[in-house]
Amino acid sequence: MAEIVEGLGTAERERIGALRKSQTFFWIDLSVGEASRDDLRAVLGVTEPALRPLLDFGESVAAARKFHADERQVAFALSCYVESAAPAEGTTFRLSPVEVHVLVTGDYVLTLHEDPVSLPRLLAPDMPEGRSDQYVVYAVVDSMVATVFDALDEVELALEHLGLTSADIRMGRTPMAALRAINSRLSGMRRRVGPQRGLVDRVIVELGRVEGLAADDEPYFERIGRQLNRLVDAIDAAADALSKGISLRLNETTYWLTVVATIFLPLTFITGFFGMNFGWMVDRVDTALAFWLLGIGTLLVGVALIWLLVIRGSPVQSELDTPEGGQ
Repeated sequence: MAEIVEGLGTAERERIGALRKSQTFFWIDLSVGEASRDDLRAVLGVTEPALRPLLDFGESVAAARKFHADERQVAFALSCYVESAAPAEGTTFRLSPVEVHVLVTGDYVLTLHEDPVSLPRLLAPDMPEGRSDQYVVYAVVDSMVATVFDALDEVELALEHLGLTSADIRMGRTPMAALRAINSRLSGMRRRVGPQRGLVDRVIVELGRVEGLAADDEPYFERIGRQLNRLVDAIDAAADALSKGISLRLNETTYWLTVVATIFLPLTFITGFFGMNFGWMVDRVDTALAFWLLGIGTLLVGVALIWLLVIRGSPVQSELDTPEGGQ
């Protein structure tokens, strides 16, 4: 198990000094509030060119500006999803995104983030004894990528629930807020993961040139690249499923609007007919009973017949009447 350090307190600084002196590779996890620019420079020896991408957070910053590589270190940005300590009101998903900046040197791998979370505790990557330094880096990055799959699974479960709701006309309307939340979630995931897919190829090359970073014969980071490719494809597939679900719901809405229009079409004709002053009609609709039978009764019979014809021919009703499995 690789050594793990969290924070930059007095004890942690002493431990970092001892680990670096003994040339023991370790993982240090920090939030921005725990370490200033001077702390990173003095305690961890981070050079000025790497400090800019490390501390440049936010979606407004281009992914290319969050990357730096030289013979001593490689800095790049990734995203992971962790459980929200206090989910925002109206949030339907348990996991929330965290932007993580990673710095790899010959002495350690640093994960830096704005959120006050403990990545070693939340990610809990498997790092067996006797593995190379590159394997430790791979284990940390792989555990972050795995959380994106977990977040995507949340979206797919929400889509499955909406699909079941849309298939049953007795379940009520699909909330538009749920559709907007799923669409926003997928767009955010695609926006975060897409640039990482192209970045990982360069990271693979640069990690092999970092001084003091023990190499490994296994192509670990190529696996990360394949995972990111599968992840982007899965996000696109989920977005396509969402689009089909929205289209299905719109088609169903159009169908029911057509049903209502079909019902009111003969009603309009009948009311127009009775609005005409035919002598025969005027002479016979002279009592309350005649009015109810010829006026209201005719309307109700017409509505009932049209409703029966429409519903019996409805594809939705036919599906509900069909035994499960098509038997």
